[in-house]
Amino acid sequence: MSAKTRPARCVIIVGLFGVLATPVGCAFMMSPTSSDDTSGGGSSLLFDSLIDAPMGTGSPSLEPPASLVPDLRPDGEGGPSDAPTTTIGDSEESFGDAGAGDDDLTAIDDTTTAADDGEDGADLPIDEPTDEVRPPDTQSGTLTAGSFDDNLNYEVFSEFVSDALQDDAAAVMPRVNLGNRIIIVVHDERGAPVIDARVVVTEAGDVGQQLQPAINQLTGSDGRVLFMTEMDGAAGSGAFSVAVHPPDGSSAVVRTLTAADSPWEIVLPAVEAQPPSQLDLAFVVDATGSMLDELEFLKTEVGDIVASVNAAFPDVDQRYALIVYRDEGDEYVTRTFDFTGVLGDFQRDLSDQVALGGGDYPEAMHVALEEAEGLSWRERNTARVLFLIADAPPHVAYAQRTLDSVNALRDATVAIYPVAASGVADEAEYVMRVAAFVTLSQYLFLTDDSGVGNSHAEPHIPCYHVEMLDGLMVRTIASELSGEALQASVDEIIRTVGNPSDGVCMPDDTVVDVIDGQQR
Repeated sequence: MSAKTRPARCVIIVGLFGVLATPVGCAFMMSPTSSDDTSGGGSSLLFDSLIDAPMGTGSPSLEPPASLVPDLRPDGEGGPSDAPTTTIGDSEESFGDAGAGDDDLTAIDDTTTAADDGEDGADLPIDEPTDEVRPPDTQSGTLTAGSFDDNLNYEVFSEFVSDALQDDAAAVMPRVNLGNRIIIVVHDERGAPVIDARVVVTEAGDVGQQLQPAINQLTGSDGRVLFMTEMDGAAGSGAFSVAVHPPDGSSAVVRTLTAADSPWEIVLPAVEAQPPSQLDLAFVVDATGSMLDELEFLKTEVGDIVASVNAAFPDVDQRYALIVYRDEGDEYVTRTFDFTGVLGDFQRDLSDQVALGGGDYPEAMHVALEEAEGLSWRERNTARVLFLIADAPPHVAYAQRTLDSVNALRDATVAIYPVAASGVADEAEYVMRVAAFVTLSQYLFLTDDSGVGNSHAEPHIPCYHVEMLDGLMVRTIASELSGEALQASVDEIIRTVGNPSDGVCMPDDTVVDVIDGQQR
């Protein structure tokens, strides 16, 4: 497949699947689509309106112990490996192309050339492969990144989505009717979060009436579950029956609550909360040519991140999985390495990967996330974490399938932490932030501070800290294992945008204190 040509110098090109703005050389023509189209089955993710609801309380902030980042950073092992390979037919549509059942969408062009921009030259290849596979002097602690929790900053997320939809004049972007957002928090009498409590929410009805649950989901390691009334099919209800079943199978705690009561805090009096004893850690990585530089650095970063977590939590049974993906017409679409408890095998599989192919801007993210659904995730006493490392969105024809997979992973209590690499434009930021939001995690994004890779687009985020990617990823994993949101210490912060405090954007004139090396 030809080298990927990404829209050049288009600050805003399209929303995930619709026009946000149309700079010169970035032309898309789209015809209207019915706003109430919810085809695809299940609890599909369709953005239509965001009705603000009280925000759930954030987790306490703790400074991560120094042992989280040990000095020992083992090298990955080399060697060949085999993995299941997925291919899809040549009939798959390119970004903006209309596929079967998608004849409401027509794309004229999805690339920008130097000539389009009034300059001499041909198409600008973004990911032309070279003979040099690993950049010289590749070492850990190189990449820099920021992070953002949209659930702690719900007004920011709501405005980001609302602006995208308002600019979508053709109404072709997928809508997610969130309705009221309610965060359910389950803890024991000491206030410690309870993992694996089953939360069943139904519309409050007559006694004995059998109603289909709106959600039926296990709590994560932080004891939380996200309930979105519209998306979860309970928009017309004024009151809800909430049954929380303890992990040991004892009698459920049942309460009747309304959206106005959010956040819903449920205490399980007969339970003594315990942190997870297992970690399932999956990496889903775009391996197309535009990821060449960063993939090579990520090989080193990820190997050391896993080694650091292994050293910091030796009593936690840890397994690692890897899915790499490209696009139709490439050598492969996905390669899947299911969970293994052998760190050396995982590092070998990762080190064997090379970034090639791609061609057009979007990639087969939908296939990769569907593969992630089928990984052998453990169900009990397990922190389930997935890092989605990519620089491009899914194909527009498979947008809903991508978001349906995100929702399926949410139902399985998998926390998706996207890592946006260089070249991420608005449509990729949109789908990645939705994935982080609905799985109660954070959106991570690489920055230009490292000087690695192509230029990194500035996210639509008003406040964040820049720090080293390896330390940030180690801390997010440690947060999942501890059930508490760990914050960066002052000496880990390279620079700061805006005025963040414990992950929340504060007004610019707010004084942020420093206590025990943490910003407060």
